[in-house]
Amino acid sequence: MIRLLHTADLHLGLKFTRGGYAPALSEGLAARRLECLRKLVALAEEQSCGLIVVAGDLFDTPRVPKGLVREAAAALGRFEGIVAVLPGNHDYAQEDDPLWPVFADALGERHHVLRRETPCDLRGQGIPLVLFPGVCGSRHSKTNSVGWVGEALAALDLPPEIRRAGVAHGSLEGLSPDFGGDYFPMMRRELEESGMDVWLLGHTHVRFPDRERFEGERVLFPATPEPDGFDCRHGGHAWIVEIGEDGSVAGESARTGRFRFRTVAKTLAGEAGIEALRGEFGGFDAERDLVKLILSGRLPGELFESRGEWLGELEKAALYLETDHGGLLREITAADIGREYSAGSFPHRLLSGLADDEGDAEALQLAWELVKEARS
Repeated sequence: MIRLLHTADLHLGLKFTRGGYAPALSEGLAARRLECLRKLVALAEEQSCGLIVVAGDLFDTPRVPKGLVREAAAALGRFEGIVAVLPGNHDYAQEDDPLWPVFADALGERHHVLRRETPCDLRGQGIPLVLFPGVCGSRHSKTNSVGWVGEALAALDLPPEIRRAGVAHGSLEGLSPDFGGDYFPMMRRELEESGMDVWLLGHTHVRFPDRERFEGERVLFPATPEPDGFDCRHGGHAWIVEIGEDGSVAGESARTGRFRFRTVAKTLAGEAGIEALRGEFGGFDAERDLVKLILSGRLPGELFESRGEWLGELEKAALYLETDHGGLLREITAADIGREYSAGSFPHRLLSGLADDEGDAEALQLAWELVKEARS
């Protein structure tokens, strides 16, 4: 039996500068990705894996600092088994390559950088397995890089006891959001008919199959091992894969991420809604959870006016809080209007007319704020 760790899409060198993160948080998110790589190596050792396969996008760009390249290679090079790393569409291989020769030199001769469309035979290193890499040579491609595999497999004429695994990076029809077919698009049928026991894929940052354990699946995405933004709704995963002597495949998903990006959308109508929100935030970790909070609904005047106070309380429960409360309105009643403005006055007539139109809450809110501003 062959036991391996399958990961992809770590994107070392990713800069977290687009959001409203404080510099220290941006640096911490970036540094965690290298820490995660070290944890993956430790996990592979703990799980008695003989092989680590990185199915593309170990780096976020081919031009990351050489110091980071060497640190990553050193982390993987400490693995007691064998490491095989495939260039993805972010860290693609190229003729005048600024990345992979530096990485390969630091990684060491025992390990493999899958930079060419040629089988990588591990039999001489004690693993009865041949890897067939689909190498990315550019950022975009309308054609995948696995079309050569079937012919190469036939030419090798492998003994039946030798296992074979495809390693590729790109989109998968029906799973990946690649509507223009720009990211080395693959079809499941094409992969399943290639003669591989299993395909170890990267590019799509979600786990497939999306369950904790599987048996019999032949096409796998591990998910990114460390979440990288609010479009990532999981905690980071890698696969521990077992390939049996008969070519059977089974696996178990390992949780690998530290940070968690959470999106919370709530429609509030009163104090009970705010209390429920406090309760949900009470379950978050202020050292790990980054939260995007989207609020809508209508709140009574006092609760609406004090939103800065209770939002500040929520902020303390998260490592980072990004709030969109543009859809949250002040509930303006006839009693509110009567307390603020004399009956028959223009503001009273304007606001009362808008209040009678229940479908125009946003216009009422805007008018209320403009009238208050004009009076101040």
